[in-house]
Amino acid sequence: MANTTKATPEKLAQFLQVLADTANVSAAAKKIRIDRSHMYRLRAEDEEFAAAWDEAVKLGTAALEDEAVRRAKEGTLKPVFYQGVKVGTIREYSDTLLIFLLKARDPDKYADRVKKELSGPGGGPVGHSIEVIFGDED
Repeated sequence: MANTTKATPEKLAQFLQVLADTANVSAAAKKIRIDRSHMYRLRAEDEEFAAAWDEAVKLGTAALEDEAVRRAKEGTLKPVFYQGVKVGTIREYSDTLLIFLLKARDPDKYADRVKKELSGPGGGPVGHSIEVIFGDED
């Protein structure tokens, strides 16, 4: 398996760079050939490294969001084949990505809404009673 003994400053910097590019701990740990569980231990032991890790994840997540926006707005080119030969491309857009982006960016307007109300007879308050039971008395 991966080497967990040589977490040099250079390897840690490379780990953080890959994490900032991908927001993927497994990919970053694999790149530097150190087991991801060891990286989590290092994170737990070093507050400064943990803060740098968190910042790298934020950067990686922002990059993922940028890619989601691009795919939702500009689409992706998919090859079109006829009788096994590529004859062109078609641009496909992701409605699902667009929905998620709208919900995230303006939840007051686009969030799913579920509203449940409980009421008693005639729309009044729900009636309740409390019964306290003590042990058997013989």
